[in-house]
Amino acid sequence: MEQNNLTLGIPDFTYADLYDAARLKDLLDVFDASVKYHDAELYDKFAAYRQSRGDGLKPEELSDLLVNMGPYVGRFVAKLFNVSEQHQAQGVNIKDEIDTIFTYKNEVIEKLAVVFKGQDTRDWAIPSILNRFDLLIEAGFPEANQDPDPEHRVARVGAVIGLLSSHYKLLAKGKDSAYENADEQVSALRAKLAAHELAATEFGDIIGAPDAAGFVGGLMDVVQRWSFVAQEDNDVVADWLSFKLPEKRDFDDLVEHDTVDRGEFTTWMGNLEHRRRRDGFKLTDPRFNQRQVLSEVNHCIFCHERDTDSCSKGMRNKKTNTFKVDPLGVTTIGCPLDEKISEMHLVKRNGDNIGALAIVIIDNPMCPGTGHRICNECMKGCIYQKTDPVNIPQIETNVLTDVLFMPYGFEIYSLLTRWNPLNVKRPAMLPYNGKNALVVGLGPAGYTMSHYLLNEGFGVVGIDGLKLEPLPVALTGDANTLPMPIADFNDLYEDLDKRILAGFGGVAEYGITVRWDKNFLKVIYLTLQRREAFRAYGGIRFGGTLTIDDAWKMGFDHICIASGAGKPTVIDLKNNLMRGIRKASDFLMALQLTGAAKASSMANLQVRLPAGVIGGGLTAMDTSTELLAYYPVQVEKIKHRYDILVAVYGEATVRKRYDKEETLILDEFLAHGNAIAAERARAEAEGEAPDFQPLVESWGGVTLFYRKGIADAPAYRQNHEEIVKALEEGIALSEGMSPVGAHADEYGHLNAVDFEKLVLEEGRWKSSGNIINVPLRSLYIAAGTSPNTIYQNEYPDTFVMDKWFFQRYEPEWTNGSLELVPMSDEAFPKLGKPAPLTSYSDGGRHYISFYGDNHPVYAGNVVKAMASAKNGYPYVAKLFEQELASLDPAQQPERDAALKALFDKLDAAFIATIVAINRLTPTIIEVIVKAPMQAEKFHPGQFYRVQNYEALAPTVEGTVLVAEGLALTGAEVDKEKGTISLIALEMGSSSRLCATWKVGDPLVIMGVTGTPTEIPSNETVLLLGGGLGNAVLFSIGKALRAAGNRVIYFAGYKYAQDRFKVEDVEAAADLIIWSVDKGEGVQAITPTRPQDKTFVGNILECMVAYAQGDLGDQPISLADVDHLIVIGSDRMMAAVKSARFDVLKPYLNKAHHAIGSINSPMQCMMKGICAQCMCKHVDAETGKETFVYSCYNQDQDLDKVDFPHLNARLRQNTVQEKLSNMWLDYLLMKQKETA
Repeated sequence: MEQNNLTLGIPDFTYADLYDAARLKDLLDVFDASVKYHDAELYDKFAAYRQSRGDGLKPEELSDLLVNMGPYVGRFVAKLFNVSEQHQAQGVNIKDEIDTIFTYKNEVIEKLAVVFKGQDTRDWAIPSILNRFDLLIEAGFPEANQDPDPEHRVARVGAVIGLLSSHYKLLAKGKDSAYENADEQVSALRAKLAAHELAATEFGDIIGAPDAAGFVGGLMDVVQRWSFVAQEDNDVVADWLSFKLPEKRDFDDLVEHDTVDRGEFTTWMGNLEHRRRRDGFKLTDPRFNQRQVLSEVNHCIFCHERDTDSCSKGMRNKKTNTFKVDPLGVTTIGCPLDEKISEMHLVKRNGDNIGALAIVIIDNPMCPGTGHRICNECMKGCIYQKTDPVNIPQIETNVLTDVLFMPYGFEIYSLLTRWNPLNVKRPAMLPYNGKNALVVGLGPAGYTMSHYLLNEGFGVVGIDGLKLEPLPVALTGDANTLPMPIADFNDLYEDLDKRILAGFGGVAEYGITVRWDKNFLKVIYLTLQRREAFRAYGGIRFGGTLTIDDAWKMGFDHICIASGAGKPTVIDLKNNLMRGIRKASDFLMALQLTGAAKASSMANLQVRLPAGVIGGGLTAMDTSTELLAYYPVQVEKIKHRYDILVAVYGEATVRKRYDKEETLILDEFLAHGNAIAAERARAEAEGEAPDFQPLVESWGGVTLFYRKGIADAPAYRQNHEEIVKALEEGIALSEGMSPVGAHADEYGHLNAVDFEKLVLEEGRWKSSGNIINVPLRSLYIAAGTSPNTIYQNEYPDTFVMDKWFFQRYEPEWTNGSLELVPMSDEAFPKLGKPAPLTSYSDGGRHYISFYGDNHPVYAGNVVKAMASAKNGYPYVAKLFEQELASLDPAQQPERDAALKALFDKLDAAFIATIVAINRLTPTIIEVIVKAPMQAEKFHPGQFYRVQNYEALAPTVEGTVLVAEGLALTGAEVDKEKGTISLIALEMGSSSRLCATWKVGDPLVIMGVTGTPTEIPSNETVLLLGGGLGNAVLFSIGKALRAAGNRVIYFAGYKYAQDRFKVEDVEAAADLIIWSVDKGEGVQAITPTRPQDKTFVGNILECMVAYAQGDLGDQPISLADVDHLIVIGSDRMMAAVKSARFDVLKPYLNKAHHAIGSINSPMQCMMKGICAQCMCKHVDAETGKETFVYSCYNQDQDLDKVDFPHLNARLRQNTVQEKLSNMWLDYLLMKQKETA
């Protein structure tokens, strides 16, 4: 490989060696020799631990060993990357903070309540106390007196005197003290005070004390009295960490709030003084600074020294040896990963961030994916239960970031995931072992599993249905070139409101909000992409593009399913999913994956106020805060684009595109946009952050409704801190509100929701009998999800199921043979066995494992998902243990070549590239792509999600020309050549972008998705195609004819010039009746085949004319039709549905079945994730309402589809869509001007 220019600090090692398994083993030997040289006894202990894997070692002994070894790792790695100076500087700063701020706190502040118990400072001469302390600093500590940091200035004095006081008290008790040179220090201090004219007078009695203890006692009184006065009365120290003491916790009142009366119901809201001013989608919660973090470290009592570190191991009942349950009903298992938290804290306290990070990475190698605002099981397990726990996530994140922002910090973290001497199970990654694992889903479980398997020597391919944006080759490297060393993490870092939405990370990308720094996902993504044995492919749907059988044929030896959460829960709500009602997952995905949150995006996501959210979990909280943040962004973006378009094209031209309702909504948005702009201008003039909360609240704000008490909500019980943060942003929470029905305005848009009011009686929430009507323009449902087990639905009987989950199995080995034992123990980490195997076994040749939200033991959050991978990967490794034991090292080059060949084959199969772009009509474009695997899986009726890459898209006038996901069918698919013809009608901005793409561009062709159209045999089938819908019917008609069916095809167009691919239409039917809509100067289409007919009029009139014989003979009679397949606009399909029981009824007199290919609004198209595509069905006989995922089954019973409901949902974003379309006109004009 080409060597990048980075000189390492360890002789005879190059940057390339850091990616070479054999050389990493050599590096481990050098490290061992270094430790042995400096501390042979410690080395011997650690070598014995490595050999025994801890057998016979007490937990306290193991912890002590790691704490002592951590600094050796820190110093060695710092030397390796030539950052020893920066590493040492960090240590000096940390130790200084500990020795001053927190020593002062420990020695003085924490003892004040005892020293002055019962005393009232009103009786004190406070001015004199304050002056005496200032004089003490000036005279006795002149260097501290020059300190610009007020808290540090005081602490430098308080710490010294506090330690001296403790020293002499120990001596007075006849005990030993570790304080050195105390008498000399006291003498010097006494001399300084005596030499200072004012101090000599003021402190005469103290200076004249007969012994050192009396002298120090006198000074301690000065320090303590000043400190007590400051603690009681002085606002100056209100934010000093040295004065911050843990507060008592009331589990029934963990969230401070105001109760606001809204008439028939009340809401919780955050106190105004605690509100934060949020502006868009920048990081909302900056991490603790160093002093804040060290305050938490100082709060820790390092329980590992007594094997009581419940933050890591869980809080156990010693009598029953079970985990305790806290007052909220949460089982306190501690960190699901068993991260060595207390040990990390101690090494951090001692000044070594690299050593502390190495300790974290032993159990949590993907630690950028945990920490602050992600997980808190550790805090719930903290030994402090009655007072504030240690904020462990903040400490962990700080350890990571302090390393990342060092010179070559990313390289240090990355190396420690491949090489970590403290990890005795796998201190250095293994070379490729010839076995290949397919990881399905690259969320927290998937990326963690990928890491572990890579270190075990597996070749790993990760696939995800989401689009994965490419990272620059300079950063990732390739088969021939090493990655570019990253000297400064700031070069990687992106502002969250401007970052490329990479898609990597699954729910961590689209489900978790900007409360968490998503640059950490980029750290994980890049760390994995740099691994030579790893590949990631986006837009590859398991069960669509790739099946289990495909995986085995391609050369995979194991499949790990980590596909995450699936279908959102559909609640019982009258008029559910009417326009204005959406699923929370739909909203969050549109916001954070499609990109509506970004000012540079073309994505459309229309939100009106007031808005409500249904649910009580973290997803509901996140949806609420992001709605509140998105609304100003939305209206400001609309106003910005509208103003420019009006200036360019004129107001009348812009506004004429909108109907009456859309004009009302547009003006609503513009008025609010003007108010937001005015507040931004005011704030800028005042030099402060804008305050949008009062405005948004005045427009109705965002309210979360929960059917029980907020204290019963999952978010409160599991992570009440997130409720606190959400209230700070200005949302409202209403408890005891159960939704029962939605109401529409005159246009069919949501305008109110009825709630049944519940009240708490005898510990239970019961109906009060009252229905409360709450005005709402938007409603988002966050009522939970089920596991993503869609593969089982597509391929029934593949797996044994346990309700919604795959049945889990624990393998039992007997004489080398494996038996799968079903598990039904408690589904909770550390309580239930990992049992990662599914029932799948093709005669013992292959097995499939599953993780994360797919697994009942680990479902629920990010850190549990990661724990499933940590606990599950050893099972995968053991499946191949016997075979891998006989690997021949001499054959490593052959194994590496085989892996490269596999990756080359996968690149050719999965990566989609444009090979041609053809204009078929003035408004229809054809994009032909080479995508062999996607083509191979196509069946008539199915379709693909098509997208271009943001990272590769042009930017015009600050707008990135990235398309939202387009649902396009394979009009023509050549499976031999691996090509797909995609045909798009240029209606909206995304479809119009297709014409701007270039031959050679890569695309995301996710799929296939949808369900193959049912193809009967030897029957008569009628096809109705309107406009672009005809493209879908090409392949369906050909398949019908190939199955022996007679096909009559009514092909309708608005204009004759809209007709395209005539030969394909003809190949799809025995008989075609062409029609064009009536209009001035319209002429009938001239058929090219003798049997075909032509008509001027709409498609229903055409069918009636044909049936009546007005078009001549009828080679195929409508009376013979067995099946109807209708594809076109929702209005056309609704008309056909109705006409079959009206004007067409006399002619369609044979019992027949009619289906419509339903083009609902779609986003993920992954068969049940975002739920944007849900289509309402109504049973004509019973009136029962159900919902169907159109991306799962686009072919739906025409008689059940609620077409008014579908039409309303298709209008959910039209105000933005029309503006975006005009905005694209403007951008293309500007692009042309600069070309």
